[in-house]
This record gives sequence, structure tokens and C-alpha cells, in this order.
Amino acid sequence: MNSIAKAALVGVAALAVFVSCGRDEIDVVEEVSTVRTVKFTAGMVDTKAQFGEQEGDSWPTLWTANDSQLKLSLNYATAIAAGITPSADYRSATFSANIDFANFSAPYTYYAVSPASAAQALSPSREAWKVTIPCEQTPTAGSVDEAGIIIAASSYAFPDEVSASEVNLQFQHLTAYGCMSLDNLELHSGESVQAVEITTTTPIVGDWYWNTSGAEITDYGASSTLTLNTSSISGIWFACAPVSVGDEILTVNVFTNLGVFKKMTLFPDGCKFESGQAAIFTVDMDGAGFTAAGSGSGSSDVVVLSEEFDNNTTSDSSTEFSSSKFSNFSGSTSKAYTSQYGGVKLGSSSSSGYITSKSLDLSSSFTVTLNVLKYGSDTGKVQVTVGSVTKEITPTSTDTAYSLDFDAATSASTVKIGTSTKRAYIDNVIITRHDSGSGGGSSTEDALLQESEYGCYLGTSLTWALNAGTEQVTRLYDTNGVQTYTLIDSSEVEELEIVGYKKTFVKGDSFTVYVHWRQGTTVVHSGTYAVTLIKEAGPKVWLSTGNGEGFIIKK
Repeated sequence: MNSIAKAALVGVAALAVFVSCGRDEIDVVEEVSTVRTVKFTAGMVDTKAQFGEQEGDSWPTLWTANDSQLKLSLNYATAIAAGITPSADYRSATFSANIDFANFSAPYTYYAVSPASAAQALSPSREAWKVTIPCEQTPTAGSVDEAGIIIAASSYAFPDEVSASEVNLQFQHLTAYGCMSLDNLELHSGESVQAVEITTTTPIVGDWYWNTSGAEITDYGASSTLTLNTSSISGIWFACAPVSVGDEILTVNVFTNLGVFKKMTLFPDGCKFESGQAAIFTVDMDGAGFTAAGSGSGSSDVVVLSEEFDNNTTSDSSTEFSSSKFSNFSGSTSKAYTSQYGGVKLGSSSSSGYITSKSLDLSSSFTVTLNVLKYGSDTGKVQVTVGSVTKEITPTSTDTAYSLDFDAATSASTVKIGTSTKRAYIDNVIITRHDSGSGGGSSTEDALLQESEYGCYLGTSLTWALNAGTEQVTRLYDTNGVQTYTLIDSSEVEELEIVGYKKTFVKGDSFTVYVHWRQGTTVVHSGTYAVTLIKEAGPKVWLSTGNGEGFIIKK
């Protein structure tokens, strides 16, 4: 083999060796995921929801079928939602979350708050998590509104993420609980409870900071007023902050379909609100003040007609109604009869009937209250007419009191009460004129009355309605009784303040409110509005600008 051929062969061999060595020395780098699925176990929690038999000072119950989601955070990072799976016996629960450890370093500590709706902003500098105790709650029989049963847990500090793949959490209660009954509350015939409001000297609901090193919570924009949507007057459960109330004043407002009862009293001796415990107490409503719907404290109401038809006989149709026996109805009568029901039977099997009041001074806004009962299977309506305005009631088989609000009529008006067809019973007619509310000119056709949710209604681009269960209602008062009403949407860091309303205002009153609306640090809207109070219903009031816009807030 010549020298040139030998050289070529050596070159090829060397190239082969080089290529082979190069292939062995090049590493293939695989991307390693930093996301870990972390599994959590939550142990037994006393008083998680439905209250059972009392054991000492505690009321032990467990996780429930209604538990659906909590909020979870690692080292005060942005909270994420995790679905809960209660055990078959509801004594424990499990949940899991996919957590990216890329931006974290040891030690690793987990924090959890249940329910998810209660968990708001995290504060690493405070080592705290803001939680919200609902200012409006809807308890059930024997149970607190579950949105108010707030529990929280923090884990050990894990040295690495591998050992944190299984985390056992022991939850503690951040909230205390109360069970209130109202004694000696004298409801009128047909009167029903719509809501109960309690106001304390020390704030008990609203926004609080959970200090994650334990179970303590501290005031952070808390509220002193809690509204309970209930028709009960006994065994009314609620959730609140674990605070000391001592010898403080408790104000109870009971809203009904006819008005509101108000009672101020001292907290019962020994009443304590402690985390996870239930305080059971009774409020004596004897002597409570009553304000009829459409009026208010400081108003000048005048009862211009009150007729209970006590002079009636026990017959049901044989004797036609005699206006001579009832001077309040000296006007014309037609097809109206004395009644075994105790009031008046309007109409017959073949025609409608009515009675007409004497001439009344109704030059201010006024309210007509009356009891109505259905006659057999008759389907006609009861109509109350003043001038050209007629309002209708659909009778039911339950004797029910109704309250109808009217705008000012004239100083010589009559009130006609009749049926649209056939028969119905009426009783206990009371007509109340609201002299202090005459400056308003509220119209039943105001477009704002079509709205029913708490919120701000100032045109299509400025409508913000409360989503019950997520956003909260709080308020503050200045020394003059002027209320600052706040709507909060925590998911959008949004807050709307309405200032200027007083509880002493009544239907027809006009005043000025100030609006400040912000999202985070950005002002969405700010302005001043002249409004008139056009409607009251339970704890809600409608404040109209007069052009269909306005606000629906709480008393």
C-alpha cells in the first residue's frame, strides 16, 4: 500500500474515532418540571356546620356535604382554590393542588382558609390573611349560615418540597357563634318577620386579619351591624368574631311586613363569643318601639282612620253592611256584608262589592293597612282606590296583613276598598298619613323601583349590583348619625361608598349623598347626588335621583 493510501486510511479511522467520541460526550438535557401535586388531609373539626348535641361548652359536628372549596397558599403566595372531598362519615376531608415550586425556597409553609368565599388578601409583611365574616347571613333551622363558619389551618415548615407531598392540616375556628331568641315580641295579626338586625358597640362581622401563627383575628375594617335573613324569632343562629362584649349595648331591629321593632338592651350576663363555641342568649323585646312602614323615628304620623269592625255581627251574608254602624265609612256601600270572619265580606257570588271611607285629609303621603282573606275558591282581587290610583291585593287562604303606600292625594279624599269580582274578606283597616314625608313626591312609576338588589344604579356603564354571598355590606356612622354605606367586591378589589343617609329619614325625605367608587387605587367614579327616599322594604331603602337612577342600600 503506498504512502498516500495509508495516510487516507488513517484519516478515515481518525474521523471515525472522532465522530464516535463526539456522540458519546454530548448530553441530552431533559426539562425537569417544578410542579408538584400536593395532597392534603384535614382532620376532624368541631362545629363545622350543623350544630348537634352540646358537649360542655362546645357543639361538635364535622365537615358537611356542602363543603365544596377552600383557598390555599404556599408561603403567602397568591391563593388558589382547591376542591374539598369530605370522608364518607364527614369526620375528615381531603383536597389536592398543583403547586409550582419554581419561585419558592425552603422552608415551605401552607395556609388554608375555608370556605373559599371568606379568604381575601394575603399580607406577607403582617404574616396574616384577610378574611371576611358575612355582614348578611341566612341561617337555617339549627344552623349558622355556612358562609360564616370560617376555619383556617397552617402547616409545619417543611425543609423541602419532597417531604411536603403529603400535608396533614388541623383546622381551627376563626369565628364564634350565637343563638338568639326574642321573647315577648308582640306581632300584629297577619304580621310576619322578614329580617332581624343586631348592632353591637364592638364590631363583630366584616373584614378581619387572621394572624396565621394561631387562631387570633384582629379588626381590619370590621362592622358592628349584622343582618339575619330569617322569619324566626327563636333559635336564630349567626356567626361572628370571637370578641368580648361585656356590659355593652345590643340593639335589635326586627323588620316585618308592617314596619320595624327596635329594642336596645345590655348583653345578657356571661354572654361570650369564643372561637368555635356557641353563645345562647335571649333578648326581651317587651316595650320595644315600633315604627310603621313608610315612617321612621322623628316622623310625624297621623292615623286618619282606624276601623276594626268590632260592632259587626257573626253572620256571614244575611245582613248588608250598615255605614250607620261604622262612621269611618259614611260614604256609599254596595254588596258589602257583615262577616263571621269578624270583618266585612265584600261582594257576592254574582257581583263585586265595595265600601268607601268618609272624606279624609290625605294631602301627604300615606299608608293603607288592612287584613285580607280569600273567600272559598273565589279568585278576585281586593282593590284599594284613592282618586285615580288603584292598588291590588291577591287574597290567600291565610289571614294576612298588607301595607300599601300611596303618594299624597288631596285634603278631601276618600278610600274605596272593593273586589274586582265576587267575594273576599277584609278587616282592621288603618290609614296613616306621614306628614314629615310630604316633601318628597315619590312616584310609584320610578324606574329605580324595578331594581331589587343592593347597589349603585347610575346608567348602563355605572351599574354595580351586590352578588350575595361574595360581596359584603358594612357601614359606619359619624357623630350626626350620617351613614357610610360600603359595598365590597373582594375579587375585583372594588369598593363603593355611599355617604349621607340617616336611619331617621322617612319615605319622601330629600337629601344629598356622596359617592366614591374605586377599584384598587383607581377611582372609577366620584360624585354628589340629590336623592329622595322613595321606598322602604325590610332593611332596604331606595334612594332615587328622580330620573330612574339612584341607590339601594341598607337602613
